[in-house]
Amino acid sequence: MWKVISSKMFWLYAVAVFAVLAIFSFAQIGARNSVELKQLPIAVVNASGNQQSKKIISQLEDKFSDSDAQLKLIEVKKESSLKQGFNDKKYYGAFVIDKDFDKSLTSQQDYLKGLVIQAKTKDVPEQALAANAQLKTQVEAAKTMTQTLPTQAKIRVITNQGMSAQASSAVTTALPKIANALSQGMSQKMQGVLKENNVTLSSNQWQIINEPVKVTTQVKNKIPNKSVSGMAPMLLVMLSWMSALIGSILLWREHKKRAENGLFTLSTINSQMITGIVLAIVASLSIYFFAHTVFGVPVPDAGNFILILMFNVFVFYLIQTCILDWTGFIGWPLVVLIMLFSMGVISYPKEMLSPLYLNGIYSWTPLRFTMDMYTNGLYINGTSSTMTTDLTVLGCVGLGALVLIYLSSLLKRKEK
Repeated sequence: MWKVISSKMFWLYAVAVFAVLAIFSFAQIGARNSVELKQLPIAVVNASGNQQSKKIISQLEDKFSDSDAQLKLIEVKKESSLKQGFNDKKYYGAFVIDKDFDKSLTSQQDYLKGLVIQAKTKDVPEQALAANAQLKTQVEAAKTMTQTLPTQAKIRVITNQGMSAQASSAVTTALPKIANALSQGMSQKMQGVLKENNVTLSSNQWQIINEPVKVTTQVKNKIPNKSVSGMAPMLLVMLSWMSALIGSILLWREHKKRAENGLFTLSTINSQMITGIVLAIVASLSIYFFAHTVFGVPVPDAGNFILILMFNVFVFYLIQTCILDWTGFIGWPLVVLIMLFSMGVISYPKEMLSPLYLNGIYSWTPLRFTMDMYTNGLYINGTSSTMTTDLTVLGCVGLGALVLIYLSSLLKRKEK
């Protein structure tokens, strides 16, 4: 036992274990532990556009003006623009002030004023009222103001759930909290006025004073049930990468055995490409079968989504085959590391990542574009402009890997 412990190889193994654990910890624990809600784009729609609602928008903008603020408010003129904005993943949510918001607040203020006048004049004799024209006018106006209960001002909070399950959860908590705080502030002011003037209220009247602003929530691009709590896109990315990883190493070894002197010819590389295409088809159909048919993950457009799977699996195959053709089996750990580092960051919105993980991993990993495509295919109920960008970037990456695969054979044969 002591001979093993005192040997150099034992300590080399110990260092290797430490290095592997350090890499895993940095890639998985570090990425998740450094996540912070910051600068999430939120659309703000002021459908009322009058003085009081403008003041509220101004206060919100001041509240989130710092670069470290949790939310980044983006003014949108028309609510009709939100749908495409959600589909294009411009906004994680929206704060919508109803068109009758200012009208409702004005009616509440008038009602409150009427109650105060009635409380102050309830003990004034009728003869005194008749003798004072101004006071009589005020009493009559107060009666008119309090004839009907005022309506609650309305604010709607909309979350773009399909864009990101993590961000949606944060937005669902943050935005209603802001709106409710606004309502509570107004309620406290009104209650202070009522208490100061000894005004008593009925239960119906109290409901309006206690909750002057009614906050409702809506969900757009809703994540359906059986979507693994919104993690389905990330898990499909992992399955796609793993299927390409296993397929590329097995096909590379098979072609290496059959290659003359271990050198790939043009015919060998052509065979790699053809078998890679077949692999992508088989892997994609298998992923779809297990995810959708066996485990019930909802897929809105099966045909289109299978094509997306095939495209991404084949691009991953090209990337991994390129590394293997250039470096041999020694490059296999690099392929594993790409997935390991990527999976720790792609499940979070880029706005929630620390600069280290955002610039050090998220900025270069091709898996984030696949994650975006799968999210579009599963959750975004409409055409997303980001799909074109994803296809273009991954297509260029795949084309670059394809060129390098053919160059590796030509250069190595020339060196030989």
